[in-house]
Amino acid sequence: MTLQSGQVLRQAYDTARHLPDRVLHRRRHVAALERLEREQRPRKILVVCYGNVCRSPYLQAVLQRALPDLEVMSAGFYGSDRPVPEASLTLSAKRGFDLSRFRSRPLTQATVSSAELVIVMDSNQASQMARMFRANPARIVIAGDLDPRFEVRRAIRDPWNQSADVFESSFNRLDRCAAALVTALQRPK
Repeated sequence: MTLQSGQVLRQAYDTARHLPDRVLHRRRHVAALERLEREQRPRKILVVCYGNVCRSPYLQAVLQRALPDLEVMSAGFYGSDRPVPEASLTLSAKRGFDLSRFRSRPLTQATVSSAELVIVMDSNQASQMARMFRANPARIVIAGDLDPRFEVRRAIRDPWNQSADVFESSFNRLDRCAAALVTALQRPK
């Protein structure tokens, strides 16, 4: 098998693997926004990713700036007191965010219980939040469902130990998700 045919096979596999997400994206996007517009505006938002060092600190910073009247916090399933990686610091700084003092923190029952809206990066994390922390599934939103555009998969790709291009792609997607969330939360009820 040549390199080119291997790449074609890989692309076909990825397309087929994520076809259900592609087909369902528009419906999930509309449903997420309608739910946010219908519910009472949350006062406290929790952003969750696996390690709380790449995606969730960035989205927390974006949302905190856009929604200064709300409390936005973040946490992760793994590790604590870890700094944001250099690629994330650099890209965040270019976008006007200083994450140099940020340190990861683990999810706790108290943190989850106090949040009125929980944003996760993929469906597995949504299931874990409901199962491990008894979070009400109606309070959980998968970030990718907020993205007006579909990009390969529903999940927001974890850029940990990846290139700067992967960080940029993930952060661009999180920016779109944040913009959709802010618009939905600012609509009059």
